[in-house]
Amino acid sequence: MRTILAVGLISLFLIGGQAWAAPKAQYLIDSKPDQGVLIHLDEWFSTHPLKEGQASFGEQVFSSPRGTVSLFTKKDTLPVIGRHIHLTTDEIIFVYKGEIYINGEWMPVKAGDLHVCPRGVAHSSRTVGDSELCFISVFMPPQPNTGHDRVMIDE
Repeated sequence: MRTILAVGLISLFLIGGQAWAAPKAQYLIDSKPDQGVLIHLDEWFSTHPLKEGQASFGEQVFSSPRGTVSLFTKKDTLPVIGRHIHLTTDEIIFVYKGEIYINGEWMPVKAGDLHVCPRGVAHSSRTVGDSELCFISVFMPPQPNTGHDRVMIDE
């Protein structure tokens, strides 16, 4: 009887342990990576410095059919892309440090500022002085693979 009770308790423990694991609806997951992501920005930007002679660096850290998240660092004072609009995507830019072009003017920003830019609104970003421009860019929905979402203003 003790053996049956012990086996039963162990079985319940093992089966119950699955219930305590991080819940997932596996059939819904279509992102890369396929699990939750926590990025410590101070650590990420310090471990991804620009290499000598490199003007900018960016890395996509999340993508799904509904949006993408990328982190960028830029050194020179030229705009990252130049003034532009997006035809099909909204962009949210979380500035870590630098300066951005919003509503017709260059505006200084500080760490933690958030710029929400609906499609069709001109925007850009650049460094100030010797500092680096560091930011996170979120596109909803993702930019099309054809690259025809961006329209340059100054070309």
